[in-house]
Amino acid sequence: MPPQERNILLVYILGFVTLGIYFLYWLYKTKNELNELGANIPSFILALLPIVSIFWLYKYTEGWAYVTKKDNAIIYFILFLLVGIIMPYMVQRDLNEIARNYGKGQMMGPGMPPQQYPGYPNYPGGQGGQFRM
Repeated sequence: MPPQERNILLVYILGFVTLGIYFLYWLYKTKNELNELGANIPSFILALLPIVSIFWLYKYTEGWAYVTKKDNAIIYFILFLLVGIIMPYMVQRDLNEIARNYGKGQMMGPGMPPQQYPGYPNYPGGQGGQFRM
């Protein structure tokens, strides 16, 4: 099932109008969509626990990087942790692109090489951690 295409501006407006409650709902929905696309993000309940939420954010970022074929999840995690307001834009932009291209044989833009990720043995290409070119 393809991810839902959402208006990025509306995500921010609803997030601010609801004082952040919509952002929590958005995280829950996008976590499920990323998991359907092959990510391995743990239960959303962990995001609500004070210290454990940092671990959950890392796993969320790692899952997003896996699905969108980003090469360095740690840098994005630090960016999301320090400047969290840009996270909905970056994640929803990529999910919207996946939704538009779903079923067309390409998940992200042309020219992006497939990657191998340690810890994701079911990913096409096996294990490794480096690019295949």
